[in-house]
Amino acid sequence: MVMVVLLGGCAVTEPGVTAVDSATAPIDGGLFTVDSVPAEPTFEVEPDVVDFGEAGPRHPEYDGFLTAAFGDIQTFWAEAYPATYGVPWEPLGGGIYAAYPERESPIPGCDAPVSSYEDVQQGTAFYCIDGDFMAYDDADGLPALVELLGKEAVAVVLAHEFGHAIQARAGEWDQPGLLKEQQADCFAGAWSAHVASGASDVIRFDDADVRAGLVAMIYVRDPLDSGGLSDPLAHGTGFDRVSAFQDGFEGGAARCATFFTDDRVASMIEIPFDRTDEFGGNLPMIDQNPDPDLGPNDIITLIPASLDFFWTELAAANGVPFTPPLLAPFSTDGPYPDCPGIAADAWQRSVQYCAADNTIHWDQDFAIELSLDELTGDMSVGYLLSAAYADAIQTALNSPATGEPRALYSDCLTGAWVGFIVPPIPRDRANQLVLSAGDLDEAIVTAIARADEHVDTDVNGSAFEKITAFRTGLLGGLNVCRDLAD
Repeated sequence: MVMVVLLGGCAVTEPGVTAVDSATAPIDGGLFTVDSVPAEPTFEVEPDVVDFGEAGPRHPEYDGFLTAAFGDIQTFWAEAYPATYGVPWEPLGGGIYAAYPERESPIPGCDAPVSSYEDVQQGTAFYCIDGDFMAYDDADGLPALVELLGKEAVAVVLAHEFGHAIQARAGEWDQPGLLKEQQADCFAGAWSAHVASGASDVIRFDDADVRAGLVAMIYVRDPLDSGGLSDPLAHGTGFDRVSAFQDGFEGGAARCATFFTDDRVASMIEIPFDRTDEFGGNLPMIDQNPDPDLGPNDIITLIPASLDFFWTELAAANGVPFTPPLLAPFSTDGPYPDCPGIAADAWQRSVQYCAADNTIHWDQDFAIELSLDELTGDMSVGYLLSAAYADAIQTALNSPATGEPRALYSDCLTGAWVGFIVPPIPRDRANQLVLSAGDLDEAIVTAIARADEHVDTDVNGSAFEKITAFRTGLLGGLNVCRDLAD
């Protein structure tokens, strides 16, 4: 997020998935906690599914699971492909290869006799239409992803790659690259729903696994400083990728088949990376050296000021009595605020609105942690502040909603505010806060983290419900949010 101060794929292979540096992308201890990888395998390795080379299976913590997942992906498409495209399914002809530096047995090549380990390493995993095969980085990329997100989430990433094999069979390989990537995300969502519904005979996904799959879509997003939607190798932002995954999860393979006829790009939001921004698009929590004339250029100053500006003007225009809430920090270790209706043990690692004192109380240690993480950042804090602010708005409107309806309405209102600061914004607007590249992804990953642990909990809303509510407000504005509240 930046503050603007005004005076006055190649022909035979697709680019694969490239993850951000795992060493600088901590999730455990942040918003998400990934269960430690079990020491013993829980699935027998199916030797005919993956060509492991002369070293054989090297990762007992996930090799068996991935061979089971690869087998199930093909079983799923053996039924879903004819149902979707009306023609028989053709199994993957060239096989699946595990790549590692010391491997001597060759991996087929794309526009070359063979693929080197470095070829595979560049994209973590890829599908090649020339030879109809897949390969994945079994030395660095995949182990890092498994450690960070869990083996189930990595299976979702590989299901995306397998989606390109579907496109090759459907005669859609020459479609625009960005839409191909979006459709492959959709295909991954369709397969994930098949597993989550219990239709797979070999593996299961619980609600946490589906949430991890959503996070995986964000984790393998395009780099923030990439060429944007016009880049022929673009996969899309995490915000767009999660939406495509959700389309497949909810609508199945038939929904994914329409991606090349939908006007999908029109609903995608591109925010260019500003190479001149001293903060790289991520404001600090607290500006330690504020400009004596302009004041602090930080999260806790600029985001609340934008929320005040947005909501105070709207409340006045609609005749709603509204006093902007105050902000008060507290420490993760306490002492905690005293607010009727909020238990003492509910404050840690939270940002909450207290109607009794019209104050948003925020865990400062937690907020700083979010602002520094790779997958989160300034807009993660902004999302939490906005959700609390939206609670204050609902209080001013005398909303009787509680639990999940209230939380989802806050998500929609947050989306409406975020839409207000999507660039470009009017140059004559008094408040010039504007989103930067990656901010939408930070908001989405925070929404996923705040979702109910189980889809039938109905307290904060499921991950899909929260994403839908946020996206509704972002693209449709406040009027659509009012419809959601009715």
